[in-house]
Amino acid sequence: MKARFMIEKPDDIECTMKITMTVKEWVELRDQLNSKWPSARLGQAITSVVTEARKTYYAPDKSAI
Repeated sequence: MKARFMIEKPDDIECTMKITMTVKEWVELRDQLNSKWPSARLGQAITSVVTEARKTYYAPDKSAI
């Protein structure tokens, strides 16, 4: 048997990238992104992750009480 594997629409292939940076670096990257899609979507995702990290790992602000 012979078979051939072809990718007909390479732009439609989903890819995953793992990037490791400090929270400070993520926030700086987010602030540099413009408001056009898809960079705006990435900025929103960074905001969501940073917000959750801060809720989990940062000490509560005692002055807000």
